[in-house]
Amino acid sequence: MKVPRKRKWIDRGSYSKLILFNQKELGSKALVQLVRIKPKSRVEPHYHKQTKEIFYILEGNAFLYFNGRRIKAKPGKVFLCEPGDVHGVINPSKRELSLLVFKINPREKDFYKN
Repeated sequence: MKVPRKRKWIDRGSYSKLILFNQKELGSKALVQLVRIKPKSRVEPHYHKQTKEIFYILEGNAFLYFNGRRIKAKPGKVFLCEPGDVHGVINPSKRELSLLVFKINPREKDFYKN
């Protein structure tokens, strides 16, 4: 059994992330992280050419955008984002949105604005 190493939150402006397990620790082309979307903020629409992402909503309520569709995100919901899917988040609430993100085949510079 592995326990996540002690790491620091990484601030990205409208959100912050905490890497729980990196690719080396998992022994595969995957990454697991916690993400917090700040209240009254958004993550602008973007896509990845190679990275697949699975989002599991832990706390809070917000809206996810997938290929032009607006979907209510609430605790217990899970979403799969395939490479090429344009996605983003709007958190209009006064509470933070917390989610667990599994990245499959993540690449360092695989982030493209829509």
